[in-house]
Amino acid sequence: MTPTEPQPALFPTSAVTPEPPPSPDFHGVTFHEIQARTLLNRLRGAAPDGMGWTLNPYRGCTHACTYCFARDGHHHLGHDTGADFQTHLYVKTNAATVLRRELRTGKTGDQWVMVGTSTDCYQRAEGRYQLMPGILRALTDYRVPFTTTTKSALLRRDIPLYAEAARVTDILVMTSLGSHDDRVWRAFEPAASPPRARLDTLRALRDAGVPAGVLIAPVIPHAADHPDALNALVDACAEAGAVTVFPDVMRLSPGARTWFLNRSAEALPPHLHRRLAASYANSRTMPPPYVQQVTDHIHTRAAHHGIPRWQDYLSSLNRGDHTPTQERVSKIV
Repeated sequence: MTPTEPQPALFPTSAVTPEPPPSPDFHGVTFHEIQARTLLNRLRGAAPDGMGWTLNPYRGCTHACTYCFARDGHHHLGHDTGADFQTHLYVKTNAATVLRRELRTGKTGDQWVMVGTSTDCYQRAEGRYQLMPGILRALTDYRVPFTTTTKSALLRRDIPLYAEAARVTDILVMTSLGSHDDRVWRAFEPAASPPRARLDTLRALRDAGVPAGVLIAPVIPHAADHPDALNALVDACAEAGAVTVFPDVMRLSPGARTWFLNRSAEALPPHLHRRLAASYANSRTMPPPYVQQVTDHIHTRAAHHGIPRWQDYLSSLNRGDHTPTQERVSKIV
């Protein structure tokens, strides 16, 4: 196999067109274009089975999700963790080139690469910089198993590339959706794609034969955790064709806490905001019994539809027919 150079991305519509997407209005946003020295970061600590690396082509995110844990990282760049997180974006413009250089060494082994763990790689900036097509082609050429997580319908632009990747390696595209109530979306993740658009993107991926599931996250306590709401969300995921779900209750990092609670005070009824603020007054997480209750509820509802847990889905994948990594590399170099 001969690696190919990145090509122009496709416009994110149901009807594929060869024209690149127009750049959206970025009034008030400052782009810091940087030359990355490395793109792959090794997962530390208790990494999920098979997951070894993360990949983030941007730092900061115009989705402006108020609860985002990645806000803390902007402090280390000399910015605040509030407005600066969504208005000062760092763009790794040489992402595809650096990734190919790293993959050529076989450093990932047979471990998965998780794309978009601390930024949304399909945020609005991707419409301008179009980094993901080159990244996807590199991962595909080197037969690296990978996941992509996003809240954006812009991913539809690259469905042909995901379908191509799925033919040669294990992949899993995860749509991040903690609630399909538009009021929750408008309040806490205002610049992400609407819930219906995310589910439509999931459906389009499944129609193209791409394995795709839902990261049911973050489940926001007192705002999106009612059993009926969780049932309706899981039912919608099943209807859209999700192959797996992964629930996660909101965790508030220090950099996101004030930003999120200020928005909560504006968006929620006073009694709900007070309960939410009290729940996170002395901890960044909800009590373990609560987390377990929500997680079990979602998994039980998913099982009703025959949808397995994320860990069970990954462990069920048969990767025995894949060419060993070093042999793949020798064929490509």
